[in-house]
Amino acid sequence: MKIESVRDLKLELALEVFAPIANDVLARALKPKLGAVPFVSPLQRVALGIARGTAASEFSIAVRLQGRSALLNAFVDRIVAKARHEVDVGFVGRVRAFDVSPDASALRTACRPLVIGCSLAHVASTAGTLGLIARHRKTGRPVLVSNSHILAQAGQAKIGDGITQPGRLDGGGPDDHVAALLDFAPFKIAGANLIDAAIAMVDDRIDISLNQVPGIGAVTVTGEEPLLPGKKVMKVGRTTGLTHGEITATELDDIVVDYDVGSMVFDNQIEITGLPGAPFSNAGDSGSLVVDEKMQAIGLVFCGNPNAKDGAGVSYANHLPSVMAGLDLIPG
Repeated sequence: MKIESVRDLKLELALEVFAPIANDVLARALKPKLGAVPFVSPLQRVALGIARGTAASEFSIAVRLQGRSALLNAFVDRIVAKARHEVDVGFVGRVRAFDVSPDASALRTACRPLVIGCSLAHVASTAGTLGLIARHRKTGRPVLVSNSHILAQAGQAKIGDGITQPGRLDGGGPDDHVAALLDFAPFKIAGANLIDAAIAMVDDRIDISLNQVPGIGAVTVTGEEPLLPGKKVMKVGRTTGLTHGEITATELDDIVVDYDVGSMVFDNQIEITGLPGAPFSNAGDSGSLVVDEKMQAIGLVFCGNPNAKDGAGVSYANHLPSVMAGLDLIPG
């Protein structure tokens, strides 16, 4: 199918998922019960996106299942019929925010100047990855960019809280203060989120290395290239270091991500599959910058399941232009 046809079909199928949910919500509102358990549709563990087709310049519906049930199987059968078998169905299981790992490496030590890929975190959190050093449009200050669940305790932190490098899990403490939390994208409990992102203003005493990714080189932040399945990508993270993968789905909606503070739904996400036995990312790689073969930065890793797809794993990344716009950033 052409990409426009896939997008139209994706919207049509999404209506099948959400129309019953909306009707049930309205019915429950007419008969309110104190202490009622929130309704969760059995179809809320299916995500729809765009995958590669069988021929060049052709695309298919990406169907990603995060649960198993007869209802989900019946829904997939309807998708296959409507898409005339032009579908890419995959079971990815539950995905979780990548915020902690017991491993250690050079990126988990004190890195001065600060480099993309090194360990950092909110002073009271564990450890994640520095994804990008950008500039805050309103203040003109350089800022560290990573996930909200790394820098802002998934929205529970306060503006001005300290950021350490390395993160606490890697031995960082108050003496390793490098920045202060400046802003973050609040999570929506109801409705869909687009980004899991936060920024921290760098301390004037701390040197930074702009646009240089260890093991990759200089990268650019443009957002001009169309993002399509099949693109080869790489990243450097504090847990798995330099890894390579392929974008297997784009514009993926309704991915449910498990956090310590609860489960959140995300739309318009990038799915990346690693190599057999070598997942693209793992716990602690949250915040890692995704770079394509043209050395363009395109996304921020924030969650995944390293055990999916026979050990190749699946990773999910926010679209970087959405992060830049959502936090009022410009390239550094």
